[in-house]
Amino acid sequence: MTTQHPQEKVIETFNYNGATVDLVEWQDTIWCGKIGYALNNTDEPNVDKIMSEFMSLNNIVVNERENDWDVCMSVNYLSAERPNGVMFGFLVAMEQQPDGFDIYKVPATQYIRICMCEETAKTLEHEPWNGGIPPYEWIGEQIAPKFGYRYGNDTLPIFEYYGYYNPDKNAHEFRYLYVPVEKD
Repeated sequence: MTTQHPQEKVIETFNYNGATVDLVEWQDTIWCGKIGYALNNTDEPNVDKIMSEFMSLNNIVVNERENDWDVCMSVNYLSAERPNGVMFGFLVAMEQQPDGFDIYKVPATQYIRICMCEETAKTLEHEPWNGGIPPYEWIGEQIAPKFGYRYGNDTLPIFEYYGYYNPDKNAHEFRYLYVPVEKD
């Protein structure tokens, strides 16, 4: 099952060996949450610390937040020239937010997205992804070239977008991986 978000436009849908692959275009977006970076260009950021800081803001009301969706962004993972960063947060409609939150603005761009599920992993001949650095190479090195695309601007984030958390299942109804792309 796939869904389209109000901030994105599906440009084209591809079939990759039975897996649905969407080329989507996003408008400029504003993300609110907590972000942290590695201390150098080779290490990983302290993800547990970033998550803890994000969770500590859990009871603060945010201005014009997108309901029922959360993001985990991987920043600078397409470049070895800048420290890797991670942001936990959500989409908002305005930059003005309560103290303690970080704001991250992303310009309009195109992404290829896939549903992060066992069926997609199997179709792509990979083990299911269960957390950690998202398998962006599935899109950038396996899927995108087949349809005439390559990784996009390396200043754009890769993100995991989670929708509609179901506490009974301890899982989200939707899990998507987005990788910025451009025409080859």
